[in-house]
Amino acid sequence: MANWQRFKPTDFEYDFDRDELAAHRVTFEEAVECFFSGFEVRRNKSYRDRYQLVGRSFGGRRLKIIFQLNPKNVVRIITGWPI
Repeated sequence: MANWQRFKPTDFEYDFDRDELAAHRVTFEEAVECFFSGFEVRRNKSYRDRYQLVGRSFGGRRLKIIFQLNPKNVVRIITGWPI
């Protein structure tokens, strides 16, 4: 389990062919930025292998990002939306 207080992602993955971020008017860059500002992480209730991150983009948008944490701290972003 990751120590979310000291978590530093090493890389990000995203399936641009099945883009769900754009449907919510969130860019991939904004989603990534949330991992480098203050954030909270919770387990996703619906999927045991996924997490919910609530954070802010560098532009100040508050976002919820759904992601999986793969080996070596590689983050696979699934979707996200403004809150």
